[in-house]
Amino acid sequence: MQQAHNAKRRILVFMLVTLLAVVCVPPVYANSAEPPGLTVIVIFPPDDLTLSIRFSDGTTTDASHVQIESKAWEEYYRFFFRDIARDYSLETATLVVHSKDNSFECPFPESAQKAYNNLITLDVANQSIIEGQPPGRLPLLFAMRVILTLLLEGLIFFAFGYRKKASWIIFVIVNLITQGVLNAFLKGPDIGWYWLFVYFIYEIIVIIAETIVFAIALKEHKKSKAIVFALTANFFSMIFGAIIISSLPV
Repeated sequence: MQQAHNAKRRILVFMLVTLLAVVCVPPVYANSAEPPGLTVIVIFPPDDLTLSIRFSDGTTTDASHVQIESKAWEEYYRFFFRDIARDYSLETATLVVHSKDNSFECPFPESAQKAYNNLITLDVANQSIIEGQPPGRLPLLFAMRVILTLLLEGLIFFAFGYRKKASWIIFVIVNLITQGVLNAFLKGPDIGWYWLFVYFIYEIIVIIAETIVFAIALKEHKKSKAIVFALTANFFSMIFGAIIISSLPV
């Protein structure tokens, strides 16, 4: 009996490690759209905020060179500045910020001056630019998505009649790993338009892995019930997750 238990535990570990290895392989996109020159995150922006870039030769971007996206309490400004300035380097360029109550210019941080695809955060209140994202932003959004997903799948798990502590421990561990890895590729609003495609590819991998793992590990009910639960929970989780990612900051 002990040998059988150890064998099942090894199978569970093997499946989770395999999932981790597969999902962590970075995807390759052929013929994908050219990335933006710069993505600016603005948290709790003024309603009338406008951003533009002034280059060293005096050229300034206009509305045709920026794509604005709003998600909950954030706005993302994606600048496309190729061919609008003879020198579109950000070394001597400034970010021009304008609103009814506040207008100023900020030089770009050194890290944003050397790469084509950049991500920065504008702090309107302090009239400054943060390299990348604020320290707590990514962990907060990551935890929020994972917790919401666990709550949804946990309700379904309960509805399927799972009550034993051992079953819930397996459920939590498996979902923390799979949902954690699944959400790991959402590292900022500069991931571009292809996030939905990647999301569904990863979700399919998660569905397959969780179905196999739960069928092996869950003993409270029949194996067929564990399989139906895994398919049902992941279907709703996939739809719910897509809605979350579409509506909330990434």
